Amino acid sequence: MDYDSFLADVQERGGLASRDETALITAAVLRAVAEVLPMAHVESFAASVPQELMVYLRGAHQEPDPYFDEHLFLGWVLATVDVTGSRDKTEGGLDLFVAYSTDEAVDRCRYVFGALKSALDEGQSELISIHLPETIQQIYAES
Repeated sequence: MDYDSFLADVQERGGLASRDETALITAAVLRAVAEVLPMAHVESFAASVPQELMVYLRGAHQEPDPYFDEHLFLGWVLATVDVTGSRDKTEGGLDLFVAYSTDEAVDRCRYVFGALKSALDEGQSELISIHLPETIQQIYAES
């Protein structure tokens, strides 16, 4: 799947108003995925994911951050500015921004996850799923 087709798929799934909005949402979701995905798995997606999107996944760490929970994941999904705060070093900390915007964050995840799953084979999709925080795994499975 090429970049334009991927964005068109996300835009259609979400009924999003513009390509720019779609690109920002897609980037935010993939950046959050990169935070929980070990670097060793990233290149296995290169043949299936458009190169323009691989740049976000290549931000992955050697080992995922164990404190990157569903609250932080959804917080990154909602971030429209290309900056984030410091990582929360407490397990299960509540991100107040996300607490008030969860529905929107979940919807954004569904749009991008659906398009991503359609671009990947079943094994690749499972590699992503097993590294997501538990609540995010459920959203991914339902997408």
